[in-house]
Amino acid sequence: MKRFLPILPIILFLLLNACASGTAQASSDMWALFGLTQTATMWTPVPTQTFNANIPTMITWLNADLSTANPLEWTLDAEYLVTNVSFPNVQNSQASVFRVDVRCECVNGTECCIPERTFVVIIGSMKRNANTILAQVPGGVSRMLVVCSDLKKHIRVGAMSASWQDVTDYLLGHLTGHQFGARVTRAAIP
Repeated sequence: MKRFLPILPIILFLLLNACASGTAQASSDMWALFGLTQTATMWTPVPTQTFNANIPTMITWLNADLSTANPLEWTLDAEYLVTNVSFPNVQNSQASVFRVDVRCECVNGTECCIPERTFVVIIGSMKRNANTILAQVPGGVSRMLVVCSDLKKHIRVGAMSASWQDVTDYLLGHLTGHQFGARVTRAAIP
């Protein structure tokens, strides 16, 4: 058996070479399938989302601010926790969306987890740290989307959307709360 082991690779090589040494003829069905794969390679590529190193920092920073900004609200109204930040691409566009997923937990059994309230809390946190958030958001963002989930009901409650330009103007003080609030809309839950 030990004498046979050194010869085994040579035998396998010869067998593989014998299998590959003929000319293969493809049927018309094979050529049709080959044509379909060539068509697929000509489709417009969709850019994939790349990892943004700022995302874990943004989540940590937003959660730290949410837990210390208003302890009275956190104790009597609701606790908010950012669970994810992402920058998905807008379909058929080069632009992206600044998406913030927020988990809401009402205290004292109240029904307080609504998308509007969640949006206000997140924007308030961002406004207190405007320079930090504006430095961390990549270029090419066209909209901001805040998605609210109710922890106790285990459902997404709703989403709010605003143009990124309006968010930036509000954070920098170029828009008042009334102006900004009139431009924020409910969005479909993604």
